[in-house]
Amino acid sequence: MDLDAINEEWFTGKLAEGEIDSTELVLTFTEMAQAERGNEAAEWAQTLFQTLAENDDIDHALAVLAWLSKNGSLDDAKGAVKKLLSKDRNALKMVEPAGFGGPLPMAECFKRLAYLRALKVGMLCYNPTWGFGIVEHIDYFYQQLEVDFERKGEHEMAFSYAAEALEALTDDHILAIKHNNPAELERLIKKEPAEVARITLRSYGAMSVTRLQEILTPSVFPEAGWKKFWAAARRDLKNDASVEIPKKRSDNIVLHKKALAYDDEWFKLIADLRDIEGLFDRFKEILEKKIDTSSDFAKETISNRLSFIIKGAPSARPEWKAEGFIYARIFGIEPTGLDTAKLIHDLIGGDLVTTFDRLPSRQLQTLLTIFIENDREAVVATLSEVIPEVSHPVLNEIMAALIANDAEDEVRKIMAVAVARRTATSPMLLWCQRSPNLIEKWKLISTGDLAFRIQEALEVNNTGAMLRAENQLRERFQQEEWLHAVMDTMTPQQRRDFLRQIHEGQGWDALDRKSVLAKVLRKYPELQDIILPPKNSKLPKKEIPFTSTRSYIARQKQLERIMTVEIPENSKEIEVARSHGDLRENAEFKYAKERQGLLMAQGAQLADDLEKIKPSTFADIPTDQVIMGTGVELGYPDGTTETYYILGAWDQDEELFIISSETRLAKALIGHVAGDNVEIPAGECELKAVLPLSDDVKTWING
Repeated sequence: MDLDAINEEWFTGKLAEGEIDSTELVLTFTEMAQAERGNEAAEWAQTLFQTLAENDDIDHALAVLAWLSKNGSLDDAKGAVKKLLSKDRNALKMVEPAGFGGPLPMAECFKRLAYLRALKVGMLCYNPTWGFGIVEHIDYFYQQLEVDFERKGEHEMAFSYAAEALEALTDDHILAIKHNNPAELERLIKKEPAEVARITLRSYGAMSVTRLQEILTPSVFPEAGWKKFWAAARRDLKNDASVEIPKKRSDNIVLHKKALAYDDEWFKLIADLRDIEGLFDRFKEILEKKIDTSSDFAKETISNRLSFIIKGAPSARPEWKAEGFIYARIFGIEPTGLDTAKLIHDLIGGDLVTTFDRLPSRQLQTLLTIFIENDREAVVATLSEVIPEVSHPVLNEIMAALIANDAEDEVRKIMAVAVARRTATSPMLLWCQRSPNLIEKWKLISTGDLAFRIQEALEVNNTGAMLRAENQLRERFQQEEWLHAVMDTMTPQQRRDFLRQIHEGQGWDALDRKSVLAKVLRKYPELQDIILPPKNSKLPKKEIPFTSTRSYIARQKQLERIMTVEIPENSKEIEVARSHGDLRENAEFKYAKERQGLLMAQGAQLADDLEKIKPSTFADIPTDQVIMGTGVELGYPDGTTETYYILGAWDQDEELFIISSETRLAKALIGHVAGDNVEIPAGECELKAVLPLSDDVKTWING
C-alpha cells in the first residue's frame, strides 16, 4: 500500500462511499501506526467509529473499538462498548460474561463478545468434553444458554464459559456435515476417505494420526473401520502436494492452503535446511512423489545437501553417513568436495552392526554394493565378523548383496566355518534353513544335521534380534510337513536322539513341547517309549504339588487378566501399528508382535501350572514331622533361633516368614522331626520344634 496516497481527502472519500469497507480501513490504520502515523490513524478511527455507530453497524463498530483499544487510544473500553450496545438489552447482558472489567486482555474480551453476539438458536457447536451440540435456547436474563450435547444431553452453560469452551461450527466442519448431510459423509468415507481427512484437518487444524483417529472414531464411523479408512486415505494423501504426512505417528499432518510447487523455490527450502533427519524426509518425498530433479539448481542442491549430511553426521550416527551415500547412488548425483574412498573405508571399518541395524532393510543392498565396489577385500573381511552378530533380515540383505556382487565363494566360506565350528547363530541357521538350494549346492550341512543344530540353538537364552530368529526357528517345528520331511532324512537312531533332545531340552515351554512331540509320534509311533515308560515298569508315585488358596487365586486372576485384558489390548496395538505402513521398518509393529508371543507363552504356562498345582488351606495339618503346612523353629550354635512357615510352591511372604516348599531350606527340612540336627543352606541347625500355622499365616492364606 502506498501510504503517501493516504490522506484526509482519501479517508473522507471512503466514508462517503455507499457501503463503508471498515475492514480495509482498519488494515490501513494498522499500517499507518507502523509508519509512525498512529495519532492520525487514531483520529480517523474515532471518526469511523462514530459513523458506524450512527448507522447502527454494531459489529463493524465493535471491530473499530477493538483496534482503538489495542493501539492504546481507548481509555474506557467497557464504557464505550456498553454505550454502543445501549439500545440492545440482550447484547448488554453479554458485556460482563465477555470479560470486560476483568483480568482478560481487551483483545480477548472483544473476541468473546463477537462470539457471544453470534450465538443463535439452532447453531451447531462443539465442546472438547461433551462433543457435538446444538444450541436449544438462549436466556439473556440469566446469561446462559441451553445446549443439547451428543455425549451429555441437554445442558445449561453460562455465557462466560460458552465464550471460553464452546466452538461454533461452520457448515463445512466435519461434525456439521455429519449432522446436516450424513448420507454425503457416508459416501465420502467409502469413496473419498482422503477428502474426509482433509475436511477434518480444515475443521481442527494440523494434528497427529493418533488425534485424527480419536476425532473420527467412534463419533464419525466405528473404530473397526479405522484401519481400512486410514490405509486408503493415506495412500491418496501421499500424492497430494498440499498435504504433509509425517514420518512419526506422533507428529502432525499438515494441510497447506494450496499445493506446494516443486520448483526451484521448493529446492531453495531444501538448500537452507540444516536438520539431517529433515533432509532425509525431503529426499523420501522426492522419491515417493517422483519430483523432477533434472534442473541444474535441483541437482546442485541435492549434491550440496548430501555432502552436508556425509561430512556433518556425528560419530554416534554412522547410519546417517551411510544413508547419505545411499541417496547419492539412488539420485545418481555425486556429493561435492568429499574424499569418498576414505569416508567409505572408514564406514567399513566402523560399527557396521549398528549401521546395518538402524538402516531400512531395503537400503542395505545398495550400501553393500557401494562398499564392495570401493573396497571388496575389506568388506568381505569385516562381514565375516559382522555376520554372526546381525539380525536375520540384515543377514538376508548381506547374503543377497555379496552373491549379487560375485562374492558367493566368500559367503560359502564364512558359513562353512561357522557351521563346522558350531558357532552359527540363530539368524544364520534360519538363513540356512530358508536357503536349501544354496546349502545343497555348497554341500554345507545335511538337512538332518541342520535340524540338530537348530535344536541346540533353541537351548540358548537369547534376547533381541537373536530371540526373534530363535522364535522363527521354533515355529518351524510346529509345521508338521517340515518336521516329518526333516526326520525322514535321519537314520532310526538319529530320530531317537533328535526326539530325546526335544523331550529333555530346556529350550521349550510345556505346550510347545507337547505339540511337537505329538506331531512326531503321529509319524513315528515307535518312538513313544522315549516319552512313555515301558508298560510293565512300575511308575514312581507322583506327588501332587500344592499351593495356598491365596496364591492359587492370584495366579488365576493373573491368567484372566492376560487373556481378557492384555492380549485383546495387544491385538489392538498390533492392528494400529500395522496401519502405520511398511511392516519391515515398523518398530511398533515388531514390538507388539514380540509382546504377543510373550503374552501367549505366559498365558499358556500359567494355564499349564494351574492344572498341575492344587490349592489348599493347609487346615488340620499334623505336626509330628515337617511337611507343607507346618512351621519350624530352628536353633543355631550361637544361641539364636528363627521361625519359618512352609507352605506351597507359589507361597512367600518375608514379613510373616512364609517360605515356599520349593526353596532349598524347605526341601532340607521336610521329613525331619523335632530334635533332629539338619544341614540347611545356612549351615547346621537343630530343629527345635514343629509348629502349627500361626493365626496371621492362616489369615494370609485365606485373604
